[in-house]
Amino acid sequence: MLVFNEDLVVLKFDAVEVQAVIEELGSRLAKQGLVKPEYSTATYTRELEHPTGLPTNPFCIAFPHADADGVIRSALAFASLERPVSFRNMADPDERLDVHLVFLLANKNPEEQIQTLRDLALLFSQPEKLVELRDLAQPAEVVSWLTCELHLG
Repeated sequence: MLVFNEDLVVLKFDAVEVQAVIEELGSRLAKQGLVKPEYSTATYTRELEHPTGLPTNPFCIAFPHADADGVIRSALAFASLERPVSFRNMADPDERLDVHLVFLLANKNPEEQIQTLRDLALLFSQPEKLVELRDLAQPAEVVSWLTCELHLG
């Protein structure tokens, strides 16, 4: 089961680059002992080689992650961004996407990661759900909403 709590949620995060978003979310995971301190670096390095931006509607999202090596316990961290950050498109790395929501995944078990990605993909395909999530104002609301939508509880 994924760990997901209010301290793993950042709302209206003001960043100008991908690395800052990944470092913020990764440091929150590391602070709780869920990942090794180098997980942020590994995630950013992987993002450079295998981008995770998705051209979803009505706005784009990203779900950076790294290999299970740096994961102590499976977890999810989330950020809504004050202004979009440019991530590269997963399907077309030459294309830049203005990302509004970022889900940083840390999965210990590959099967669990596949299931989490499936659940996220279902959520990503529903524009009204993405708007609902973006508009939540409190970390507790985000935790409750995502726990329900992703069947984390």
